[in-house]
Parts: sequence; C-alpha cells; structure tokens
Amino acid sequence: MDKQKLSILIIDDDEDDYIITQDFLSDIDWMEITSQWIANYTEGLQALVHNTHDLCFLDYRLGERTGLELLGEAMENGCKTPIILLTGQESREIDVEAMKAGAVDYLVKSAITTSTIERAIRYTVYRKQAERELHQSQEELLKKHEELNRLYSQVEAAKQEWESTMDCIGDMIILIDQNGKIMRCNHSLISFFACEFKDVLGKDWKSLLAKHNITLNAAQEESQEIFHKPSGKWFILSAYPFKRKFNENLAGTVITLTDSTELITLTNELERTNKELQHASAEQLSIMHLLEYNKNELEKAYEELKQTQSQILQQEKMASIGQLAAGVAHEINNPTGYIMSNLGTLQKYHHKLNEFIGFQSGIIESSSSTEAIESLKDKKKALKINYILEDIDELIKESQEGAERVKEIVMDLKSFSRVDAPEQSLADLNECLQTTLNIVWNEVKYKAEVTKDFGDIPQIKCFPQQLNQVFMNLLVNAAHAIDDQGQITIKTWADDSNVYASVSDTGCGIAEENIAKLFEPFFTTKDVGKGTGLGLSIAYDIVKKHDGDIAVHSEAGKGTTFTLNIPMVV
Repeated sequence: MDKQKLSILIIDDDEDDYIITQDFLSDIDWMEITSQWIANYTEGLQALVHNTHDLCFLDYRLGERTGLELLGEAMENGCKTPIILLTGQESREIDVEAMKAGAVDYLVKSAITTSTIERAIRYTVYRKQAERELHQSQEELLKKHEELNRLYSQVEAAKQEWESTMDCIGDMIILIDQNGKIMRCNHSLISFFACEFKDVLGKDWKSLLAKHNITLNAAQEESQEIFHKPSGKWFILSAYPFKRKFNENLAGTVITLTDSTELITLTNELERTNKELQHASAEQLSIMHLLEYNKNELEKAYEELKQTQSQILQQEKMASIGQLAAGVAHEINNPTGYIMSNLGTLQKYHHKLNEFIGFQSGIIESSSSTEAIESLKDKKKALKINYILEDIDELIKESQEGAERVKEIVMDLKSFSRVDAPEQSLADLNECLQTTLNIVWNEVKYKAEVTKDFGDIPQIKCFPQQLNQVFMNLLVNAAHAIDDQGQITIKTWADDSNVYASVSDTGCGIAEENIAKLFEPFFTTKDVGKGTGLGLSIAYDIVKKHDGDIAVHSEAGKGTTFTLNIPMVV
C-alpha cells in the first residue's frame, strides 16, 4: 500500500533545534514526509502565505520577534496551513495565546518525542481530511440545492403552462375551497363578468354569481341550468369534487359554467317542432307526411352531429400540427436559404456580364485591330466569363432542387392538415406513413434514428387523412418516449385479408398497469402540461372506424410497439 505523503515547513532560527525536529520526523515510517527549513521571519511569512505545505512547525523565538507575531500576520494574509507552535518553556499563557492566534497545537521542545510529533501530525492529517470531507459534503449539498431549484423552476413553468391552458378553455372554471371561497378561476370568467382577478379571489362564489345576475337553484348543487338575463345566455353549471394529489381528503370543488344557449335553443326548437307535429297529427296529416318530416329533421340533426364530430377531430389534428409548426418552418428555411444565396450569386454574375458586354461593345465600336481583340480576350479572362456561364446552369439546378424541396414540404403539410374527405378512397399506407414522417421529422430527428421497412402492400379503401392522424400520434409518442437517443422502426406488411403497420421505439416503455388504460380519453403518463390524453383515444376510434384493431406490446425500460391491422375492403 502506498504511503501517505506530507509536506512540512519548519520555521526555526536554531539549526540544532531544526535537526532534532527533523530526526523525530525521520522516525515516522507510516508516511512519506518531506520538509523545508526556513530560519528567518520574513521568508517564513512568505512561505505560509503561499499555502504550499500541509503542516508547519513554528518556533516561538525568531530572533528579535516571536512566532506568535508571525502566526498572527500569516493568518491575516490568508494562511490556511495548520501551524504547531514550538517553545522552549511550558507556559499556560503562551498556550492560550497560540490557540487564539490560530495555532492547531502547542508543544514544549523539552517534552517533544517521536510519539508527540506523530500524534500532532495524525491530528493535523485527520483534521485536514475532515475539513476536505466537510467541503465535499457542502459542495454536494449545494449541487442538491441547485437541482431542487431547477426542479422548482420546472414545476413553476408547468404550473404556468397549465394556467395558460385553462385560460384557453371557453367554459368558465372556478376552484372553491370547502367554505365556498374562490381560490382560482380562468380567464373566461374574468372576461365574461368584465372584472379583475383581485375582485374575484377570496369571494363567495354564489355571491359573485348573484352579483352578476345569476341565481342558483339551492336544491340542485351538482348540476343545473341557469340563465344570465343581461346576456340572454343559458349555462349548465356542474360541480366536481377536488382532491389534492397524494391526499384523499376533499380539498374543495371545481365549478364549471358551460354555455348551453345553442343547446337550449335547439331543444326549444325541437319542442316547438314536436308541438307542430302533434298539431299536424290532430289536423289529420298523412302518416307518410309525418314520417318524411321526421326523417328530414333526423337527417339534418345527424349531418350536424357529423359536422361537429369532424370539427372536434380537426381541432385535435390542428392542435398537434401547431406543435410541429416551428419544425416545419425550420425545414423550409434550409432550402430557402441556399436558394436566396444562389440567386444573390447570379445577381453578381449578371453585373459582371453586363460590365464585360459594355466593355466589349466599346472596343468593337472604337476599333477592330488585333490589340483590341487581345484586350477583349484579357478582359473576358479576368472576369471569368467562361466559368460564370458554366456555373449558372449548376446554380439554377440547385435553386430548382431547393424550390422542389420547399414545394414537397408544403404539399405534405397541406395534404396532412386538410379536412378529411367525406368518403373513403384508395390509399397506400406506405405513402401515408412517409408523408406523416415528413411532417413530424423535426420532432423525431433529434431523438432517434428512423428505420423504414416498408413491405409490398396493396392499396386499401380508407380515410387517409384520419390514418395520418393515427401515424402522427404514434410517431410523436415514440419520440417523446426516448430520453436521449434511440431507434424508431416503421414496418408494413400484408396477408390475404389485412394490411399491417407497426411503430416501434427503444424508449422508456410503459408500465404494465397502464397498458389497459392507454386508449381511455384523457389518460396520459406524460408530465402535467405535456399531454392531453386524447391522442391514443382518437387513434383507437379512427382504427375502429376502419373495422381494424390496434395492439400494444411494451416492456418497461426496453421500448414499445404499436401494431395496426386494417382490413382490405373491396
């Protein structure tokens, strides 16, 4: 085992005393000791201030001055070296003064032995080790403190993002405590009542509504219809119990006010229609006429329902595309950049060609001598006209390729984001996957290497834009599941009756207890503010709409595979 190394400074104006101290040090065999002897006050002070030794033995007498003076002056100038004061006589007063001045120990020369020297050294070594460990512990505590501050900042950012999300909701939302006092509300309530947050927080929620001409039915606490006379709007008031995370005790109630004016109006219209139908029946209208009338009304309601469903699906799709807009802009900027650069170069070439042509025209007009022709050739060579003419073609080709890339990106985005066609059409799932991958590429390329294993599959009859939405959700989820760098594999194949597509990742995987809940609306394993919990639910509904199926296989820490199978419909 290697011996521990120790550097010792001995400040003593008596060489014999230094030799005696050195002899004691040489008897210590459990560590490798190197020493330096300094015999005067000034050099000793300089050595201590530089802090280049592990320990110092300081003589009390240094000519006309004392070791205590040197000790005090060294400490004032930043000395960190442990100092043991040596004196020729035992004195309690000197001992106390030495300790007050900053010495770590006090030894009487006549009583010094190898044992006392070794004990003093051990104490100093262990003390320095303890100080070093304490410093390391302080640094670790500081790092933990910084990490806690970072986590706190992330939590605050997530909280602010969630608050912004709630402010995007059209419904009025109020969080009240157990005493009915308002703890929070969203911007929709502030905007509707034309007030400020300070006028709302801490107020009784029922009194606030009454102040703004909304009267509640005391017999219905959980859900009721209310009317706001000044605006002529109807609202559905709903109440939900609020519990804090990690605490099952009730902390308050969430109140929502949903604008139901259109629904109430439609209900009234339906009631009026029913009365008209009853009246028509009383007047002995034909049964066929009544059936036809009802059929038209039902078809109209059904069409309105389909339009609403399409709008909801499109809103979810466009919300996802909004997240990728920055990435698409980045992809467009690259080819646009070098197109503009090439066009700038073409402009410079154009100026040179104009200069050459002007120069050439001047010579031709003024002279046709041999000297003129040679001058014309020299000018042509100096301006590199031949190189410019050759390079123009290459620049134009590069510009065309860049423009084509921009066109493809924009076309992919346009194809992906347009409203779904009302009827199914033939589509190639390989093309759908490639288009979707182009759209989400900026979300994926920094996290994973993508491997495509597209099989030879037939076209199928489907809603291609809706399947694009499914593929987008699966690819983005795969990228989000990878913390640093990983692999995403896209595969397609077919059998006699079905076409299959799978998306696999090498990410964090899904806990077994969460797999059964993946396709439930609003269920998400992502952090607050990073997921709505609707992506996989919408994907599931779209696949089921195609009479298909979606399966998931995952291992925690190894990755996840989603597999779709879509029947071939003739």
